[in-house]
Amino acid sequence: MSSEVIVVTAPDIYYADNPAILCIGCDDYADSIIDSVRRMSKPATIYVATEDATLEWLSQVYHQSDISILNCKYNKLFLGFFIDKTKVYYYNNTKSYKRLNLNEVNDPMDPLIKWMTNDKTKTT
Repeated sequence: MSSEVIVVTAPDIYYADNPAILCIGCDDYADSIIDSVRRMSKPATIYVATEDATLEWLSQVYHQSDISILNCKYNKLFLGFFIDKTKVYYYNNTKSYKRLNLNEVNDPMDPLIKWMTNDKTKTT
């Protein structure tokens, strides 16, 4: 089964009752993330932050997203803004942020797979 995946970049917003994920600096994993999300049973939205994304846009799509994946080496401003948020999973960190956020991962695909598994159990 393959579902529709809507990929959105700044300054656009996609309004729908879809599960959504925000990817900040996950360029190396973009194809894997999109291919994995296509396996979900319903359409999903993937917000992809680029270097020119504004904090206003990022904040808005963060609140629309179910989870966010943050590459700590991508952008220091984005890192500082998002590292303490509860729905953020982060990787590529050069120092420990565990006092701010326990959602450190080695592979950004791990929280995505867990999120997709939880979504499947909600729909069945």
